[in-house]
Amino acid sequence: MMIRAATFLKGVMQVAEPRSEFGAKAVQIVRAGRMTWSSKPLFPRNAPHTIENPHPGQIEWRITFGRVAKEYRGCSGLVDGLPCVAAGVKERLTGRTAGRRIPEDQYPSKIKRSFHTVEELEQMLREKEGEIVRAPRY
Repeated sequence: MMIRAATFLKGVMQVAEPRSEFGAKAVQIVRAGRMTWSSKPLFPRNAPHTIENPHPGQIEWRITFGRVAKEYRGCSGLVDGLPCVAAGVKERLTGRTAGRRIPEDQYPSKIKRSFHTVEELEQMLREKEGEIVRAPRY
């Protein structure tokens, strides 16, 4: 796993980076859950780019979520095992979707699954053919 140098240094110096500055540069630790292909209970992955560049439907949903959560400000206690704010949000938003939600077949991850397509990788390899690859000297 790779980690940004700034994150490592801030951890060593015990200076926490604000959550709002993590953005898409962060690494997420994810539970396998329903991902049956994973033999590990937890694994790291890159954070989705939509953290910093959300789609219109995601922006709309984040606004809705924030407005509903604000309505429950000041409540305390647990409701059905959840903090009362979370229970209120769950009750109000369950089953709703964003009006500007893009169709699933148009999700960027469905159109282009990874950073480079196979064709792009093949082109990169053709461009690098003839270059001499040497191990770096330290």
